[in-house]
Amino acid sequence: MTDISDRLLGDIVDAVKEILRKEQSDRLRDIYLIGDIDKDSARHVIERLRELANDSDKPITLYINSAGGNVTDGLALHDAIAHLVASGLTITIVVQGMAYSMGSVVVQAASPGRRWTFPHSWIMIHEPAKWAGWQSTTAAAQHLDRLKQMQDQIYRILADRSGKPLRQIIRDTKRTDLYLDSAHSKRYGLIDEIIGETIRIKDGEPIPIVRPAAAAPVPPDPEDQPEPADADEPASEHAAAQGPGPSAPVAAAPDADR
Repeated sequence: MTDISDRLLGDIVDAVKEILRKEQSDRLRDIYLIGDIDKDSARHVIERLRELANDSDKPITLYINSAGGNVTDGLALHDAIAHLVASGLTITIVVQGMAYSMGSVVVQAASPGRRWTFPHSWIMIHEPAKWAGWQSTTAAAQHLDRLKQMQDQIYRILADRSGKPLRQIIRDTKRTDLYLDSAHSKRYGLIDEIIGETIRIKDGEPIPIVRPAAAAPVPPDPEDQPEPADADEPASEHAAAQGPGPSAPVAAAPDADR
């Protein structure tokens, strides 16, 4: 009898632990990629993604704050996320601070419409040769074929998700670092939404912020319009009857963005 009671008690404890583990897993379906992208950070994120994907098909959010890192590790992370997205899992990637270099490539693996950023975050893209870590032309020449393949892969990832022509991506990053704040990142097509400006998050789901639309101008009532001046009435008398006219409009200040 004691053995049965102990076994039953053990089963109950295990069942409660499993319930608590699942509840905690549902609450903590957030992953953080902070710092450089290397084999250790990529492995940690990929393992955690697979664990959460096996536990449940509920959405996962990856927060990234990275200046970039190793190309192959970054591509491995991008492909692992893209594979889970293709299987039907919703993965949101949020830029929290910066997503530079390979970090910007990882962001592109998110589910459609799920590339988010905070208002004061930054994204930087540049020529893939720099991402490979080859600082000398001699080293680059030794791996020229591989470099060209990597460039093609990364350029196409950025072009496909941003909607920009491949030629423009190449031109904008040729021998330069292209830094974009959140607003410009969205215009460029590297980000879908800016948290706190266009959406807010509740239980991992986006809720559009509805801003009141400007009231449409009310058309004037025809009865309120002044009667046309009589042809025989002097123009000066008619103007005096109507009162002083509106002042001349003030020229608008030039747009600061132009």
